[in-house]
Amino acid sequence: MKRPLKENVSELLEIIGNHLRKYRIMAIVFLGIISLLDIGFSIAWFISDDIVANEKEVAYYILQGIVLGVSLIYIFLMILDKKEKISNMKLAVAYHIYGFLLMAWATLVYMLDLTLGEPSIIYLMIGTIIAGLFVVEPIFFTFFSVLSLISILIYFSFNPNEFFDGTLIWENVFNLVAYAFVIVLLALRNYRVTIRENRAYKKLEEMSYIDELTGLYNERSYISEIESINNRIDDGEDVKFAVILMDLNNLKATNDKYGHRFGCSLVVRCGQTIPGLFPTSKCFHVGGDEFIIIVYGDDYDNFEERLKNFDEKMIYSIVQFDGVDLIFSVARGYSIRKENEHYKDVLQIADSEMYIHKKYVKEKYNLAKR
Repeated sequence: MKRPLKENVSELLEIIGNHLRKYRIMAIVFLGIISLLDIGFSIAWFISDDIVANEKEVAYYILQGIVLGVSLIYIFLMILDKKEKISNMKLAVAYHIYGFLLMAWATLVYMLDLTLGEPSIIYLMIGTIIAGLFVVEPIFFTFFSVLSLISILIYFSFNPNEFFDGTLIWENVFNLVAYAFVIVLLALRNYRVTIRENRAYKKLEEMSYIDELTGLYNERSYISEIESINNRIDDGEDVKFAVILMDLNNLKATNDKYGHRFGCSLVVRCGQTIPGLFPTSKCFHVGGDEFIIIVYGDDYDNFEERLKNFDEKMIYSIVQFDGVDLIFSVARGYSIRKENEHYKDVLQIADSEMYIHKKYVKEKYNLAKR
């Protein structure tokens, strides 16, 4: 089954932990009930005068008491989680360990039942279902389940009489088929959960890196991109890029005369136009009327042509918004990275060029007087 999540294990655990955290109250209540009942029954069995001690029965109840008693530890863990003392990653790891312990417990109890002549699969089913609810990642759950099934088959290979007993063979076959069916259903359920959680995670991640107003990358994404570029340069890579720094001319005058809604329309128009002019580059709206393009790929190889087309569409035009003619004018400065330059060096040159260009545009189109 193909994992629907990214290969990064820490990110996978982060997503799963975030999902499991939603159900921590239900888990605390559920584990509390089964732990208290199990420990209570185990104590009652040990103090009962009617018990005829048997090594297998003793192992059965000790195993039951100890393994499910671990539930109390996880209740404490989830109480800490409620107070946000546990990270998503640690929570996910803890849940999966607990799921594995339940599967191991259920498998051993089932094999002990067989030695006692009780081929009931109820404990195995309950343990697997509980583990399936706690273990969200389908690959992990399927691995635990297959390991459990292999253990049971190995047990049968060493104790064939218990499986091929004429009175129990059909019940044993039915139990194993039912068990395999439950495994498949739970694995599919967990697969759908991870798909849903991964989509939600990606959407949230995209929202955190996208500017809501323009649809371009935001300042957070811009900072991340700068760090990536500088790291590549520090590693000795010859990173080929150019930077275009721009802002809108006379935006304050538009806001003062017509209102911020009209000014925002110019910002939005700029954000909608830039990606089409530099399709292989990354475009950022870093706040207010400031935009930055980091030019890569085919845009970089055809930079002069792209810049010429940019100037034709962006330097000066009249656009309409709600029946009002607005001046759409952008000043820009650019710089192409030279050898040994870091990002800040390229940006400084682009910034200086932008102010020179802004002065030129305002004088040419008489914007200073408008």
